[in-house]
Amino acid sequence: LVSLAEEIRLPSPKPPMRRASEISVGHLSSIVGQFSRFGDSCPTRRGAHVLDSVGRERVCEYLRRVHPQKTAEAIEARTRGAVTAARARKWFGARGSAPDFIALLHLIRAYGAEFLVFVIGDAPESLLEAAMAEQRARILEQRRALEAELESLSSR
Repeated sequence: LVSLAEEIRLPSPKPPMRRASEISVGHLSSIVGQFSRFGDSCPTRRGAHVLDSVGRERVCEYLRRVHPQKTAEAIEARTRGAVTAARARKWFGARGSAPDFIALLHLIRAYGAEFLVFVIGDAPESLLEAAMAEQRARILEQRRALEAELESLSSR
């Protein structure tokens, strides 16, 4: 089973900057061609809205809950620079823009099924199960870390 990120081949988080004169038309068409199976609703087209205002608010609420301090900077760190802090700040303003398709893919990769369940709201059972499994694994890891810390304190 191939993951969505592998299937689409997301660009690396921090691709090297190139001048417009260095980018060939073939290179751009290969990037856009990766999304050709979406047909007329191609998410790379300008003006294509992936989320409505409710979806944008859910994304922002989730990200603020996970990162109550320095939210935009934390998003950049969690996505390993794939979503910059400046880009994320644009989502939180009074007339904020919504994350585009590629940003959503990076957020899903960084935050997992819990993020999707929160943003979708009415998620399918399989996605709910995946989110619960992620939460369970995170809690078990926290428990292991606490037990290791207590063990090191008691051995002193």
